[in-house]
Amino acid sequence: MTLNAPIRARMTGWYVALLACILVAVGVFVLVRLHADLISATDRALRPALGQIAFGYRNEGFPEFHDQSATVLAEARAASQVLTADGAVLRTYGDPISARAMVDRAGLDRTLAGETVVFTARLAGRGPRFRIAATSVVRKGVRRAVVAAASLAPVDRSVHRVLVLLLLALPAALVATAAGGWWLARRAMLPIDRMIGTAASIGPADLRARVAIPATRDEVAHLGRTLNNMLDRIEHGVEEQKRLVADTSHELRTPLAAMRTELDVSLRADDMSPAAREVLESAREEVDRMSATVDDLLTLARADEHGLRQGREQLDLAKLGQRAARRLAGLAAGRDVELVTEGAPARVPGDPDQLGQALGNLVDNAIKFSPPGGRVTVRTFAVNGEVGLTVEDEGPGIPEELRERVFDRFFRVDSSRTRATGGSGLGLAITREVVEAHGGRLSVAGREPRGTAFTVVFPAISGDDADVVRALGELATDTPQR
Repeated sequence: MTLNAPIRARMTGWYVALLACILVAVGVFVLVRLHADLISATDRALRPALGQIAFGYRNEGFPEFHDQSATVLAEARAASQVLTADGAVLRTYGDPISARAMVDRAGLDRTLAGETVVFTARLAGRGPRFRIAATSVVRKGVRRAVVAAASLAPVDRSVHRVLVLLLLALPAALVATAAGGWWLARRAMLPIDRMIGTAASIGPADLRARVAIPATRDEVAHLGRTLNNMLDRIEHGVEEQKRLVADTSHELRTPLAAMRTELDVSLRADDMSPAAREVLESAREEVDRMSATVDDLLTLARADEHGLRQGREQLDLAKLGQRAARRLAGLAAGRDVELVTEGAPARVPGDPDQLGQALGNLVDNAIKFSPPGGRVTVRTFAVNGEVGLTVEDEGPGIPEELRERVFDRFFRVDSSRTRATGGSGLGLAITREVVEAHGGRLSVAGREPRGTAFTVVFPAISGDDADVVRALGELATDTPQR
């Protein structure tokens, strides 16, 4: 099912519902109009026939009544009769229903009063309906009522046949319409489906992609042009932001290095007061923090612009973890945090500097947020064709709803993760960039009763791949760098 399938379903459903209402209305109109036209046709034949029968009876009596009835009432189940003023039947012709008066008392009174009465009645219980016409005749000074009737069975059969045809054709027409409407809606929404698919695939690393604009001049083409214009503005803004970060970082490195040198020279002076030395040492720490932040920004700027270029060597995550632990042992001791490394060798192909930096960020992060007396464990593992490294701490932990956001740039979970910890909010973002550039994945989970575990997982390197990795590393080493 495509992205626009629910929209197409709703469009088709509304279209079929509207068409069904229209077809039902048209069907009812056709049936009513057909019935009325057939009744009118029956009346147009019955009224002249009644006039001839009445004329013959008035001039010639019963023999002419019979002859005229036989001549003009040729339809099946047609009938005629002559009634007295009190409703008694004097003479009949045709269908047996004429044996009884076909006009009720009220109709007979209106007829004898000089009105020609035409109506429909069911004369034989559940039998067919009849169209009945009655008029008055004066013969030999006595007023009589002459009545003629024609069966409406042919009319009812015709209407019923049309009704059955409509009931059969209406569902078929609706099914065909639904299929056609779905097909048309699919064709109409196909360009939008493509636009949605393209827009969903565009990420921060691929802002140059654009949606396909159909060769039309309708709203869909206008939507495509609008989306592309929006993507142009977003790409321009992101590129400007990246350029600003990269340029600013480059520009800051030189003055920060100069400040660090000047502070180092000043701190070597012997005649400095303790208060002045404390101020300079604090400034030196701030310069180091700013330098680390600038370096992180440069790393991210390179990753955004060109990706992380890396050498390919056969590495052991256990050794990388131990190296990071040795490098940060002083920080752990200063915070009274026990730092432990364990686990079997776990070989991966990669760049030792970049992976070392990534693992160092995880260990550094765990030490800074562990309480005094806490423990940080760096553990390697190999399972199901994958190898990895987990860094566990006993810190305050990260709420589940924020665990994915900790990898965003400059994101801090709460007030406990502030600049007092020495972090800039970029370490985890860099770590994820490095891990994903090496084909791995980085995740975070909570620990019981408290703490956080960051896990890095890579596809394991097999013995058959070791020579290939070694050759790629040698090629990368021998290739001149621009």
